[in-house]
Amino acid sequence: MNNDYKRHIRIPSLKRKFFARNLFSMLLPCLIPLLLLGSMSIFISDRYIRLDAERKHETMLNQYNELIQIIAAEVDSLSLSFDKDAKISMRLSSLLSTDTQSYENLEALFYLKNIIDVPANSKPYIHSIYIYSENDQGRFLSSREGLVKLDTFYDQAWFGGYRALTDSNEIATEVRDIRQYAFEKQPTRVVSLYKRLSPRNAVREGGVIVVNMLPDYFEKTYEGLSELPQSSFLITDARDQLIMQSGGTIHEELLPAIPLPADERIVQADEGSFHVTVKKTPRLNWNLISIVPRSAMYKLPVTLIVATCTLAFASLLLCAALAWLLTRQNYRQLGSIIQILESADSAAPVQHMPRGVRDIYEFIMMNIVETFVEQKYLQVQLSERLYKMQAFEFKALQSQINPHFLYNTLNSIYWKTFQLTKSDNVGCQMIALLSDILQYALDSSVKSVSLKEEIAHIRSYVDIQRLRYKDRIEVIWDIPEAAYGCGVLKLSIQPLIENSIQYGMESRPFLRLKVKARVAGGMLKVTVIDDGPGIGSERLEKLRSALQEETELTGHVGLTNTNKRLLLQYGADARIRLVSKPGYGTAVTLQFPQSAD
Repeated sequence: MNNDYKRHIRIPSLKRKFFARNLFSMLLPCLIPLLLLGSMSIFISDRYIRLDAERKHETMLNQYNELIQIIAAEVDSLSLSFDKDAKISMRLSSLLSTDTQSYENLEALFYLKNIIDVPANSKPYIHSIYIYSENDQGRFLSSREGLVKLDTFYDQAWFGGYRALTDSNEIATEVRDIRQYAFEKQPTRVVSLYKRLSPRNAVREGGVIVVNMLPDYFEKTYEGLSELPQSSFLITDARDQLIMQSGGTIHEELLPAIPLPADERIVQADEGSFHVTVKKTPRLNWNLISIVPRSAMYKLPVTLIVATCTLAFASLLLCAALAWLLTRQNYRQLGSIIQILESADSAAPVQHMPRGVRDIYEFIMMNIVETFVEQKYLQVQLSERLYKMQAFEFKALQSQINPHFLYNTLNSIYWKTFQLTKSDNVGCQMIALLSDILQYALDSSVKSVSLKEEIAHIRSYVDIQRLRYKDRIEVIWDIPEAAYGCGVLKLSIQPLIENSIQYGMESRPFLRLKVKARVAGGMLKVTVIDDGPGIGSERLEKLRSALQEETELTGHVGLTNTNKRLLLQYGADARIRLVSKPGYGTAVTLQFPQSAD
């Protein structure tokens, strides 16, 4: 009564544990790959998409930098023409200093204006070009109006910028407004690039090249290059003064905090909620600054993360629902199994039996019934199995005793033989060698040994045979040093030596053996060659068939057993190769595949 009460208490608890454990075991295989793949996909996609977005900004700034470098190249090209070419310098000074319009001056005007007209008219981002050389007339050359005077020209502000220049090698930058006509509502905004002309004592006292650029062109170019409409683009000069700007909202308050590079490297940084990329142009010493809201730049990674998390959560819900249904079904079937067990235990008839096997639980039900029907038979089988296990255990204990018995017996025989002659003799030597062989053969802890260990064992066996046959045996060892470290199957070569000596000494007064080893293509090949009587063609064919079919052949048990061991250990590629010719001898080759390490 007490046992029945405990069972009724324990079974509901076991049912609840089974339900929870089964549900968890079904959810876990779905949950682990989902979490691993989801987290890996989120991490990889976020990392690579962010890197790709940053790389695109770097590429865009590099393209923009190349465009601006073209402007610096234009200024340097004009500087080479007007500053380094003495003929052009002389013509310019003469043209600006002389009032008379001679044929030579008109020709010089046409020639010099053509030099500045080519870049001014062919480059859409150039508004105008001024060439000025110090002269008393206050004249300079303009790409738009030609030869003009400063005091009557509509743009006179550039002259103040020229006077403020200090470095003759650098290109100075100034943002200005040009109003050509008084009725213009909006002046034309330009970025003027100043490059001083070196003074020449004999020709001129100095001068300047002024290239007026249109910043609107570069601002529109940036809008075409940028893939994010929310991004902003700024260019500052060496004094961190804003030159031009484009794109979305300009965040001038970020400029003091932006890390500016000291060389041409690109610097990327996060300032608050913005991602900033900065590139310095080497010749103009400008800073190209791209400011992008991080929410816009990393919108795609965030979208992918949200989509991945949503799909992962949906998959988790689906797996949970499926696991719940399967667990509930298994739980019901488990209840049926418990009912069958209780019926069988109480000898009551089984109320419900499955009509067919549709799943594992119905299979268990059928087997439970069969188990109780065959209970007596299983008890007999169990008793028989216990008997066999005891027999195996006794045999294992006996096999542990036999080697010690053999060692002790050989040791006793050794000393008894030693006492007969009061010194070491042939019998003692043979017993000592046999002890070494038995110790090597009966050590069952390893199956594979190095070729060096196997050869050492074979040498002990050969020494015994030499003592027996009084030096009627010669063994040649053709083994390179590299082969000694290769692995071989233990006691696989010695049976071949034994066969050669057994059959060779029956018909030969002197037997010569050769043990040859070679390593090639990850395979160790060991060949045992003798000059014995050889094997007849019919007998040789039977031997080869036995090796191929893995059957035993009377008189060659050692050879066939070695072949079986090689096949079990290494596979079909390790089958023994046998070559023989009557009257000339026999060659047996063993192959040992070597591991890569």
